Amino acid sequence: MLKQILHLLKTNKEFYNSVREDFTYHSSVIEGSTVTREQHHELASANDATVKDVINNQASNKEDAIENLNCLKLFDYVFDNIDEPLSHNEICKYQLLLKKNTSFAKNVPQETGKYRTSDVKVGNHYPPPNYKVHELMDNLIKNFQLRKILLIDDIAQFHIEFERIHPFRDGNGRIGRMIAFKQCLSNNVIPFIVNQETRKTYINSLEYFQHNNDYSILTKYFLEQQKTFLMKYDEYLHPHKELSSNESKVIEYLRSNKYANRSELESILGLKIAATKNLLSKMVKNKLIKIVGGSKNSKYSVVN
Repeated sequence: MLKQILHLLKTNKEFYNSVREDFTYHSSVIEGSTVTREQHHELASANDATVKDVINNQASNKEDAIENLNCLKLFDYVFDNIDEPLSHNEICKYQLLLKKNTSFAKNVPQETGKYRTSDVKVGNHYPPPNYKVHELMDNLIKNFQLRKILLIDDIAQFHIEFERIHPFRDGNGRIGRMIAFKQCLSNNVIPFIVNQETRKTYINSLEYFQHNNDYSILTKYFLEQQKTFLMKYDEYLHPHKELSSNESKVIEYLRSNKYANRSELESILGLKIAATKNLLSKMVKNKLIKIVGGSKNSKYSVVN
C-alpha cells in the first residue's frame, strides 16, 4: 500500500495537491492560524502564490497567511527531498523555510533556521534549557539513525522526544508533524494527517507522555489517523472499485476482445470522438486500461 501511495504522490498531481493542502491546513490551524480553508485553498492552488494573493481576498491575518504559504512550500521541499537523511542542518532548514519573511525572522534572526538560544515555556511544560538542545537533538538523531527501519511506534516516540526538546523558539509542532510524515514515507509506513478536529486527543497524547513517560497513547492516535487517511483517499487508492457506466462498457469489451482501437470503443460507447478520447485518457491515467502498440496503430487493453 505504501508503494502505491508514494507512486500516486509522485505521479498523480490531484492526489498530491489534496494531501498537501489537507496536511498543511490542519497543521497550521492546530497552531492557531486564522487563515480560512478557502483562503488556504487559494494559496495551495495558485502557481507561484504570494501572500498578496490571499491578503487581497480578505485574509484575516497577514502573518498567518505568510506562514501558511511557507508551510505549503515546506511540504514541497520535504517531499522533493524525501530520501535526505535527517540531520541538524536539514531540520534547521525546515524551520528556516517555515519562518521565511515572517516578523519572527525579522525580529529574531539569531533563532531563525537555528536551534533556540533562549529558554521557553510550553503550557505548563518547561523544555530543557537552551544550552542542552544541540546535545539532546544530536542524541535523538543518532539514536533513530541506528534503528535503520522505523515502525509507527518509533515515529511516535521520535515525535514525542522532538516536541519535548522543543529545539526551536517557534514552529516545533509543524516541523515535528512534517518530520513524522517524512519518516512514514521513508520507512514503508502508511502516512497520516493530524486533523484539527482531533487536536484535543493529539495534545492529550503528548501531555500523557509528560506525566507517564508512555508514548503508546500517541502511537494509538497515529494508528487511528492512518485509518482516516486511507478512508479519505480511498477513491485514489482503489480507483477500480466504482466504475461509471461507460468505463464498465470499455472494461467489459476489452476483456472479451483483449484489444481495441479508439474507433471500436467509440462505436460501442456511442460517444463523439472528443468524449471518447477524454474517457480513455482518464481511464489510462487511473490505470484501468493501458495503451499498446505504436502511436499510429495504438490499441487499448485492460490493466491486469
